[in-house]
Amino acid sequence: MTKKKPGMRLGVMLVMCTLFSGFIAACAFFGLESAGEYLIDRVIYTKEAIRNTEKALFNEFLDHMNVSRATLSNKGAIQAFVKDKDDLMLAVYDAQVSYLHDETDGVLYTSVSDALAMYDLLQDEYADYWYSCPVMSSGDIMRSRVVKVMYFPMYRAKTYAMYVNLACSFLLFVGVLYAFIRGKMRYIALLSRELQAIEGGDLSRPMTVKGRDELTSLARDIENMRLSFIERLENEERMTKNASELLTAMSHDLRTPLTSLIGYLDIVDLGKCANPEQAQRYIHSGKLKAYQIKEMTDKLFEYFLVYSSADEEMETETLDAAMLFGQLWEESAMALESDGFAVTLQEAEGSCAVKANPTFLRRVFDNLVSNIRKYADREEPVIVILGLRNGAYQMEVRNGLKEKSGSAESSGIGLASCRKIMESHGGVFETEERSDVFIARISLPGYSDRTLDSNENQDW
Repeated sequence: MTKKKPGMRLGVMLVMCTLFSGFIAACAFFGLESAGEYLIDRVIYTKEAIRNTEKALFNEFLDHMNVSRATLSNKGAIQAFVKDKDDLMLAVYDAQVSYLHDETDGVLYTSVSDALAMYDLLQDEYADYWYSCPVMSSGDIMRSRVVKVMYFPMYRAKTYAMYVNLACSFLLFVGVLYAFIRGKMRYIALLSRELQAIEGGDLSRPMTVKGRDELTSLARDIENMRLSFIERLENEERMTKNASELLTAMSHDLRTPLTSLIGYLDIVDLGKCANPEQAQRYIHSGKLKAYQIKEMTDKLFEYFLVYSSADEEMETETLDAAMLFGQLWEESAMALESDGFAVTLQEAEGSCAVKANPTFLRRVFDNLVSNIRKYADREEPVIVILGLRNGAYQMEVRNGLKEKSGSAESSGIGLASCRKIMESHGGVFETEERSDVFIARISLPGYSDRTLDSNENQDW
């Protein structure tokens, strides 16, 4: 099964989402900034509202000076008035000097409260915002004064608005980023719950596969593992059921042929046969019962092998691969030819040393022969190819399949025992079907440094 690569890395997606969130937050900041300036300049602090406030502050200033009985040249009294008033600019001019000379020459006092230390700039940019009014100062030798008042709250309001805009933009940035992360965290939590369900034995609950990142790949791998585990459990359950049925049947059925065999042997051994022909019939019947018992015990051996512990080490010896495979197949070929099969052997030159247990390998060959007898078409030849390939000695058996009948299908325990025997040797056992041809391959790794024949790398 080909593993699908994630469409986009989770880290890349996180970076892209962060950049997108930053872009949205920046757009929101500039939009809020423009909207805030518009509201401050055109709605909240209009020129009319500023003038009205300045008039009120002017009157309040005069009341303060009258209550304090201070002249307009008393800087202390003026400072006391503007001390706690934010965004207020106040200037007092000598009207006579201002009229005869430049206006700045007649300045008696100017005050800029808080951080508004940019009198000249504001005077140029917002000259028409100044509220000016001449005042006669009776306590100042009847000199005429000009009081200018400017109330400038926009600077502070825009600063506060900028802080609010920054906070809103940051919250928007965090919100968009959190929406993405929250979706992934919810998906991780979902996968965790589904894994806990699988851990608890609930294999019927599928994994949720969505998205195109590493989490998707992880969920897909877990889902494939779950399906494989279910399939494995079903196979084991089916094989266990078959084994149980077989053992139950054998515990009863073995007695019948064994009792008959003992009876035939007793008759022949005690000389109770009427003539040699009768004795020959008893011997032949006993032989058939012995083969029947052998077939049953072979099944028991196969089930024992498949369900035995894989930790048990198999005893092996170093043998010549060509000689070992040749002898084992020669015995199997004789059995097939006696059953009417045409056997073709193709053996390449060259050999190597292998570590094997001949007794267990013979079981593999016997199972192959038994499989051919049951399912192969006798009209088609059985082709066997022996030789070296990629440093291993391999045998490939090909036979045509006969048409399927209504008989019960094989439990597959024979092929499973072959696979386990070869795996315990460090080798390989594999099968495949191509149209009406069944192919079985067995191979053992070579342990020799011999010079191999040039035919060992040919394609079979």
